[in-house]
Amino acid sequence: MTEFRECQLRDIVCFGNGKARPKAEGNIPVYGGNGILEYADQFNYDGETIIIGRVGAYCGSVFYENRPIWISDNALAAKPKGSNSTKYLYYLLKLSDLNQHAEGSSHPLITQTLLNSVEVMYCEDVIIQKAIAEVLSSLDDKIDLLTRQNKTLEDLAQTYFRKWFVEDASEEWEVARLGDILESIESGSRPKGGIDPELVNGVPSIGAESINGLGVYDFSKTKYVTRDFFNNMRRGVVKSHDVLVYKDGAYVGRKGMFGNDFPFAEFAVNEHVFILRSNEKAGQIFLYFLLQEEELAQLNSNSAQPGLNQQAMKAYEIVLPPKKLINDFETFAEPLIDKIFENAKQMRTLRKLRDTLLPKLISGEVRVKQ
Repeated sequence: MTEFRECQLRDIVCFGNGKARPKAEGNIPVYGGNGILEYADQFNYDGETIIIGRVGAYCGSVFYENRPIWISDNALAAKPKGSNSTKYLYYLLKLSDLNQHAEGSSHPLITQTLLNSVEVMYCEDVIIQKAIAEVLSSLDDKIDLLTRQNKTLEDLAQTYFRKWFVEDASEEWEVARLGDILESIESGSRPKGGIDPELVNGVPSIGAESINGLGVYDFSKTKYVTRDFFNNMRRGVVKSHDVLVYKDGAYVGRKGMFGNDFPFAEFAVNEHVFILRSNEKAGQIFLYFLLQEEELAQLNSNSAQPGLNQQAMKAYEIVLPPKKLINDFETFAEPLIDKIFENAKQMRTLRKLRDTLLPKLISGEVRVKQ
């Protein structure tokens, strides 16, 4: 353990400021406090670089890049001093929870002076640093590969949907309403008095913040209801391949779908989410790609309290293709969607393993063979 010692970040990291983002667009990532904002035609940092959110709700967020990037004035850059491994320092900073050191409550801020004084447990042996980084980055690389694979699978299904049902649509197809192809549309509920934030052994109940695409779920936001409440729910219990729609709030109209026991074998939604189930005229995957988030968001845009209601949803105008074509699309797309769910389960396992290993490796509790 002699190679592990306490130090201040100033001893191992050199921090740098960001600058206002360039106006011209390009293909170089522009980083803000919470990741990539847009793309520009210039860079102000190159090579291995650690990006740290500087201001606002995401200050202390940590990212790693190994290519030309532009770091905006909402973030800071970090480069290693001496021969230290950049990737190792990236994981060290992620574990350090830099947000806890932010100054100011209403508008949190992290400065170079503050970061320089942060104390950490640090491995002096560069060979061990690289070994630790290799273990952790191998898990992150696999997660990244599965994430990109899921995007490819979704894009493929979307491309075929657009080809079959938009570009090759026939004027002879029936003009109908969404309600014509729905077996049911329902929202969930929550206990009187709200959900107990301390409850962790109940049944998951997800809200609108978790409706964000195919197989995408942030487990840190999970809330729970009691088993008794769940068992007595008359509506809002989610089945595999249900289409979920965010019905009110900032992201009204956003859609999602889960399945094959991801994210949970059983769970419910609260009153801010619609569950849509198709009848025999359509299919769940067809229904998912049929719904356009931008159009859904406009269904009740003139309301004093923006949101969707069942009447507006059922009146949503659609073009209904022949049932055989819908069936053919479901047969083609279902394996793609199920693969997305399987990948999502694998990513959860990898993230749990990474998050378990991270503090143990960084502290030296678990050693890596060189």
